[in-house]
Amino acid sequence: MSETNEEHIEEVNKPSTPKVAVLYHIFYEDSVTHIVDELKGLGCFQTSFFFNICSDTPNQHKIREALLMYFPGAFICTSSNKGKDIGGKLLLIKVCLQLQYKPDWIIFLHDKKSLQALNAKTWKNDLLKIIQEDQLQKINEIISNNSKLGIIAAKNYVRKETKEDGKFTGNNGPILDELIQKYNITSKNHEYVAGTMFWAKASVLIDFFKKFDPLKIRQTLEEGNVIDNFNGTNTHAWERILSWIITNGGLNFKTI
Repeated sequence: MSETNEEHIEEVNKPSTPKVAVLYHIFYEDSVTHIVDELKGLGCFQTSFFFNICSDTPNQHKIREALLMYFPGAFICTSSNKGKDIGGKLLLIKVCLQLQYKPDWIIFLHDKKSLQALNAKTWKNDLLKIIQEDQLQKINEIISNNSKLGIIAAKNYVRKETKEDGKFTGNNGPILDELIQKYNITSKNHEYVAGTMFWAKASVLIDFFKKFDPLKIRQTLEEGNVIDNFNGTNTHAWERILSWIITNGGLNFKTI
C-alpha cells in the first residue's frame, strides 16, 4: 500500500510536458520516408500532428495513408501551391483555430529542399536540430525555466532585417513597411528565422490569427515556386512577420 501511495505522489509531482502542435507542410513526394524519423522524438511531449500536402505533389493518397499509419489521429489537409510553405502553415493555423485547439507551443516545419541553394541539405539538417532527440530534453528545460520565451530556433538561422530612415532596406522592405503598419507591429526587434522552422509560443499566434483570418492573408501570397532574389514578395514578407508577431508581444528568441 505504501509503495502505491509513493508512486501516486511521484506521478502527481511530476512536471507536465508542454502541449505541442506540429504544423508540417509537404511538397516533395519522397518526404514521407524522412518525416517519420524526423518526428520520432516528439513523443516525449503532448504532441498533435497537422500536415498539409501540396496539391501539386504526386501520389497524395499514398502519402496520406502513410502519415495516418505512423501518426494516427493526425489532421491532414491538401492545398494549392500558394505561398509555398508559408501558405501551408497559414492553412494549418486556421485548422487549429477551427478545432479550438490550444497548444502551448507550435512547431513550424516543412520538407525544405531549396533547389536554388547549393547547401540545401545542410540547411535543412541544421534547421531540424530543433526537433532532434538529443536536443529535446534541453528544449523542455528551456521552456520550463523561461516565461518570456517566444521562439526557439537553430543557431545561425536567425537573421535581422535592417532599417534606414525608418524604412526597411531589403527587397521585401516596401511590403514589410506596409504590413507592420497594417497589423500594428511595433517591436523594434526585427529578427526572424530564415527557413521558417522554429518553436513558437502558441498563445500569441492564436490571439493574432483570431483577429486576422489566416486564410485571407494566404490569399495575398504568390502562386508557385516564388523567390525574392530580385523583387520582394508577400510570401517572403510573411516569413518575417510570423516571427515578429511573437516578438511584438515582448517575447524573446533562444537559439540552440
